[in-house]
Amino acid sequence: MKTTIGLLGMLLCLYSCKEKKDKAASINDVEEIAIPAGMEGLDKWFTAWELTSTRKFALLPVPAPAILLYDDKHVYTISAVSAPDSAVPYTGPAFFDQQLPWKRGPHHDTLTIPDGKKVPVGLMSFAASDSSGHPFFVMAAPGFWKAAGVESKELGLDNLLTAVFLHEFSHTRQQAGMGAMVDSIEKTHSFKDPELSDDIVQHTFQNDSNYVRSFRAEVSKFYEAAFAGDKEKTKQLTREALLLLKKRQSTYFIKEHAVLKPLDDIFLTMEGLGQFAGFYWLQDPSGANIPFEKAVEGMRRKRNQWSQEEGLAMFLVLDKLTKPNWSNDLFGEHPKNIIALLEAAVQ
Repeated sequence: MKTTIGLLGMLLCLYSCKEKKDKAASINDVEEIAIPAGMEGLDKWFTAWELTSTRKFALLPVPAPAILLYDDKHVYTISAVSAPDSAVPYTGPAFFDQQLPWKRGPHHDTLTIPDGKKVPVGLMSFAASDSSGHPFFVMAAPGFWKAAGVESKELGLDNLLTAVFLHEFSHTRQQAGMGAMVDSIEKTHSFKDPELSDDIVQHTFQNDSNYVRSFRAEVSKFYEAAFAGDKEKTKQLTREALLLLKKRQSTYFIKEHAVLKPLDDIFLTMEGLGQFAGFYWLQDPSGANIPFEKAVEGMRRKRNQWSQEEGLAMFLVLDKLTKPNWSNDLFGEHPKNIIALLEAAVQ
């Protein structure tokens, strides 16, 4: 079974679909569709990825992964697997100035995601790989999120959704490295209760008050480091935070929980990087141009997703202390984890 790396805090909010009408005109076999209500802003998602992936992460463009977007009535996809039989070509968002083979068709309340699985229509955003290792991306359209009541007082819904898109879309470039590491672990271990996900550590220890207390202290220390006034103070606080992290892992990740040590390292890295991608665009002058503190607060939201909450702080510190080789160290086929990168940065 392939592991889905997703923004699980926003995944399970299902709601009954309501019909909307589109305006469309056909030109040469490709539908030039007036932007359906609730689909506005999709171009912004893709241009935000172009900015973040090239300017910050120095990633070379690669072909788009299989993409499945949807509203309450239709799918909008470049995946032949996900396109309904009745789907028709239409002009959708470009990817690095290249037009993609978009198709649009009714979903009848069920989605076929690009790995062939069928899932009920609901609020979701995630990236994963199919059985051949090819990455794919699934996300509800803006109107779907709005109808579900999602909002952000710090960022506004439009900016929040762009950040969510960036978080998940960054995972499509991690599947060959970090994603493959998770798959390798899954092949040698049985995960049932809890199941394997980026929240597995949280699901295992969330009712252990001593663990939670240790974890919260560790997270607070990393955020202290992220907001410290000078580099030496940042290094000092980061060393203290890393000691707390090491103590937590050595205390709790033993015996039947020993496998959680590499998974913790991986998911702090993957989820932290996803959060940082969204944060970077939010505060960049060419992005949302939101002040640093407000962008951080907007990404933390309810602070109830452990790997995202701590991972963001760790990447804020890393970006403050050094200039990592993003493309090799974090997006390559043999990536380093965030703990190792921070340990090197505070030497």
